[in-house]
Amino acid sequence: MKFYVETLGCWLNKADSELIAQRLEAAGHERVGDPGQADLVVLNTCAVRQEAEESAVRFLKRARSDGGERRIVVSGCLVRVRPDRLRQAAPGVELIDLRSVEEFERAIAGSPPAGERPMKYLPEFLGARGHVHVVPIQVGCMGNCAFCATRLARGGGGLVRSYELRDVVENVRRAVQRGAREIYLTGQETSAYGRDKGYDLVDLLEAILKIEGRFFVRMGMMEPLELSGLLDRLIDVVRGDWRVYRFFHVPVQSGSDRVLRIMRRKYDASLFREEVIKIRSAFPDSTVATDIIVGHPGEGEEDFQESLKLVGELGIDKVHVARFSPRPGTEAASMRQVPDPVKKARSKLLSEESLRVSLSRNLKFVGGIFNGVVSQPGYRGRGFMVRIGNYRPVIVGEAIPSAFVTVRVDGATPIHLTGRVIE
Repeated sequence: MKFYVETLGCWLNKADSELIAQRLEAAGHERVGDPGQADLVVLNTCAVRQEAEESAVRFLKRARSDGGERRIVVSGCLVRVRPDRLRQAAPGVELIDLRSVEEFERAIAGSPPAGERPMKYLPEFLGARGHVHVVPIQVGCMGNCAFCATRLARGGGGLVRSYELRDVVENVRRAVQRGAREIYLTGQETSAYGRDKGYDLVDLLEAILKIEGRFFVRMGMMEPLELSGLLDRLIDVVRGDWRVYRFFHVPVQSGSDRVLRIMRRKYDASLFREEVIKIRSAFPDSTVATDIIVGHPGEGEEDFQESLKLVGELGIDKVHVARFSPRPGTEAASMRQVPDPVKKARSKLLSEESLRVSLSRNLKFVGGIFNGVVSQPGYRGRGFMVRIGNYRPVIVGEAIPSAFVTVRVDGATPIHLTGRVIE
């Protein structure tokens, strides 16, 4: 049969969708790029915020309303968090728990899934995203945050399951041999990798860097408390090999210790501050990204100002600003809510501050010469994007896809740098 896969959410979801597609293709089915041409439509969902849920509902209604007898299957985090809403959006839809993604074809064939994710299969590099290979390395997290629905779907509170180190390394080795130039290590909490195995993310990174070849490795999200036990060793490894992007995604969620306690995060803002200072001391040009929730229950104006101040004080390069939305089954959903107009106003202020800081940081790169890889077409199809060693995007006019190049940076915006290939 012909099938189509739609993905919402994080890089882990994207990796899972690729795995679903490859398992279906291995069973003899044909992947198509238009849901209207498919006999089977698979929607892989995200439950992090309300807007992701609404996107899923809109997609399902369209898939059901355009007629045909096609089969619609929904997987991902919303299957556990909002099953009734999904069934209402598309009567007759089939819900399959993504924790059994490796056995997805069993459910498609009418057999019951085998149960928990066995952590056996990894997606192979087939060039579906150009030269980028996304590798899921673990699921689950060490946290038990009051606002998080993902832990209800994928696991939390220390329920971490990791892929075997040797399996990940061999998967990356095959990808590099087939032409992969960027390796994205992803997971629910990559800093918790190996908690169930007796090794950790640094051990994995060291093993991957023994692979011969020219490629970049991008580390996924690292929670501050888990990162604190790894950071010194991680810095040593990153310092010793140009192939690791100087990119650190460390979600602080709030600059207020009081709000962090309400959220049930296991650290205070000073730990995040210390980690950023240590990273910047080792790599002054590094890119530091973070996530901040505005309008979480209990957040007052002074708390918000602490978050605003933290971004400017530390010069955070990229802030993923999330306006709090209560998720079913979480403790935060039953707390007294911050009014929507207040959340909207705070979100606007933080986004503006983030862009101001980002532009200030990007301007420091103007006039510089950097090495990188031609990653993908540029924004809105104009030119090409080169990712330099700190993962910053440089938009250039002409380039050869997947080539390693040297660029001169001529300009900057809050979102990207602009320049030209000189070698």
